[in-house]
Amino acid sequence: MFAQQTDAFSRKNTWTVFAEYSNTSSHIVAGAARQRKLADLGFAYTRRVVRFWGTDLSYQIELRPVMFESDPLQITRYQFTPSGISSPSPASETQTTAVVSPCQPGSGKSIFPGETETYNTTCGRQWTFGEGFSPFGFKYSMRTRHKIQPFLIGTLGYMYTSRPVPVSDAESFNFLIDAGAGVEVFRSKTKSIAVECRVHHFSNWDTAQANPGTDNVMYKVSYSFGK
Repeated sequence: MFAQQTDAFSRKNTWTVFAEYSNTSSHIVAGAARQRKLADLGFAYTRRVVRFWGTDLSYQIELRPVMFESDPLQITRYQFTPSGISSPSPASETQTTAVVSPCQPGSGKSIFPGETETYNTTCGRQWTFGEGFSPFGFKYSMRTRHKIQPFLIGTLGYMYTSRPVPVSDAESFNFLIDAGAGVEVFRSKTKSIAVECRVHHFSNWDTAQANPGTDNVMYKVSYSFGK
């Protein structure tokens, strides 16, 4: 009777599909880049390694074939107006930059001999596509004799994006590390759903000119099946 109860909600092999999202970034661990958004779709495979005292310790791999990272943009339009009656038409120039700190809109004017320079700064947002793979991870599940199980989780891997993130002089290749906790609810012995919260960090580890790093709190929902 006790063995059946122990085995009721503990799977040897588990496959998972998940979606996760973070609406903003801030300095949590080592990140300097602000206001970054993340949205991911992915899959995971979990294999139980050891079971003890109503808990499971498992090895986990995560694959994210769809990742979107969003950076705040500072868009500044300059206009150069020559002075004089027969002066040529004004010239203009626009600069678009992904900024580390929150974008600050504004406008101003400077007067120089023979020319007046005005500028107007607005804020925008840029989304970048990427993918990620985390081959090293663990999951520690508690209360495995029950349908509702809290767990701790952490992974280590990388992400690759179609352009450098979170700023233009950073890298397209970044290292990922995250850790968090969640609750898994078993609908049957083989199927479950889970919600979790992770602190998520990515950076290029100083392999580029800029390495501001990004910290996000990720909220994740998943559906798992296995036996």
